[in-house]
Amino acid sequence: MKTSKVFLILLLTVTLAGCASLSGKKGGTQTAKKKQQEVIHRLANNIPLYPKFKYVPDKSFFFESNGVKAGVMVFEGKGRVGDLVNFYKREMPGYGWTLVSSYQYGKEALIDFSAPDKTCQISIEEKPFKTVLTVRTGTRETEEYAK
Repeated sequence: MKTSKVFLILLLTVTLAGCASLSGKKGGTQTAKKKQQEVIHRLANNIPLYPKFKYVPDKSFFFESNGVKAGVMVFEGKGRVGDLVNFYKREMPGYGWTLVSSYQYGKEALIDFSAPDKTCQISIEEKPFKTVLTVRTGTRETEEYAK
């Protein structure tokens, strides 16, 4: 009798813990989707997003303080480095960006853009099963910040 009570308590504990973790995952998924929508909304006005690439929130971050804004946004999807490079060289000027430099070496590329008040660096790495697109952007340092 005592053994069955202990077993029943253990079974109940494991079941409740499993239910709690399932509800946490669902909320986590919804939070990740909401965060992705916020990122896409934020970027849509400033930087074109390569079609069908998914935002990776675990590898991304934003910082904002005293007028300084910076962010690293990571996206993953399928695409060739050359195609992504051509896309950004073609599309970024329409968003107010000027190409500063572009380097492509094998299955990796680095593209730098500037605008009057901000900078953007896009790195692309083609891996065997996915392509990783990293967009780093931030406000440009002015004399006020340099003091």
